[in-house]
Amino acid sequence: MEKRCTIENWFVAYPRDLSRVRKTRSLSGISKTSTVLLHLVLYATQFKEVTKEELENELDKIEVSHQQLQVEISNFILLKYENRKMYLLTVRKYLSAYLSYVVNHTNWKSEEKSVFKAVSTTCLSQETVNQLALFKDQTGIPNTALLNYAFTLDYSAPSAEWVSKESDRVQQGIQLTKSSSKRVKELSEETGYPRNIVLEQQLIKLLENIVK
Repeated sequence: MEKRCTIENWFVAYPRDLSRVRKTRSLSGISKTSTVLLHLVLYATQFKEVTKEELENELDKIEVSHQQLQVEISNFILLKYENRKMYLLTVRKYLSAYLSYVVNHTNWKSEEKSVFKAVSTTCLSQETVNQLALFKDQTGIPNTALLNYAFTLDYSAPSAEWVSKESDRVQQGIQLTKSSSKRVKELSEETGYPRNIVLEQQLIKLLENIVK
């Protein structure tokens, strides 16, 4: 397992950002820390051409908010930003400004009301279980966060070849929000695929996009 690097006084930034993080937490059933880490992993390359002026603008907003969050960031995540042009900013300031920029330029689905997690088990391929364990070790992001985020994304049906492929399946405990559980049920009914296949397909698609 990689040793994690702690960045102290992590800035989450001004009220609108915090509102976005809270809404995402309500939807995904995950902590604010996991939400921050997910943003840094998912959008590591999408906005890499952000300008010095844009970053400075985000830093100005952060200074006004005085909101701070201490987050442990793994070497796996930090390496995604290793060759980034940081305009003489410290890594902490750059990532804080980049996070604020990402939050303001992306749109996650959200719910105002609180959502409770449903605890259950499902059958996943051993390969997928191993990928989940590796992702958690590399990023510090728990499986619950990744599972529930996966069902905020558009669904793409698996190929018949993938569904029919023989693989060892194992029981895996999962925690889904009511919204995610409902989405799994709806997709299963729409496609005719078992719920575990629908769930696994969403996970695999998300993990493939992250490691690109």
